Amino acid sequence: MNWRCLGRYARFASYSLNFRATLRQTLGDDRLLELMKAKQYDATRAGGVRGVAQVALNSLRQVVNLLAIILLCVMTCLILFQILGRYVFNYSISWSEEAAIFAQVWLVMLGAGIAMRNRNHVGVDILIAMCPTWIQRAAKTASFLLGAWLIVVVIIGSFSLISIGLIVKSAAMQIPLAIPYTALPVGMSYFLLEFAIATLPEIRDPGTDAKQAPDIVQ
Repeated sequence: MNWRCLGRYARFASYSLNFRATLRQTLGDDRLLELMKAKQYDATRAGGVRGVAQVALNSLRQVVNLLAIILLCVMTCLILFQILGRYVFNYSISWSEEAAIFAQVWLVMLGAGIAMRNRNHVGVDILIAMCPTWIQRAAKTASFLLGAWLIVVVIIGSFSLISIGLIVKSAAMQIPLAIPYTALPVGMSYFLLEFAIATLPEIRDPGTDAKQAPDIVQ
């Protein structure tokens, strides 16, 4: 048994009891009980907000995963049908290649956010890891701000591209090009969300392992 730790715990308990007795004498039992209930309510409410945010994040991630799986299956089937039709049945499907390209565009944009969630993007931080904590925090803050600024610029710029796509139609399927162009703001918005979730804990604590960081930053 560690008697030193036991002694520290006893002193801490004594200080806590003395502090509570002082509060009781100063504020009274009723007022002290009200303050304790208010503090407990605030903690419960904060935990409830984080819980709702975590559920919403998990739901969003499940939707993105499902869409990525569907897009991958659609793209694979379209390419397979195109190959079979051309080399086996001597018949080429005119719109399959275009549809596969559009599915791939959406898959890539959503996949960027999935890769960020799993920390699969390449990052070289050997020199940063050797620096003091304040330098690591400054470097990661600058990296996050520059990355977020670039993503926001891409999202804003994509709306003008979508407005053009509402007028122009695709060659084979004759659908508005705004449909594949919409993958840009949607994918970049999700990427920005995962980028913030992955980076902010490292800014608060540069020694945090990115893969062990919490999903919702407290």
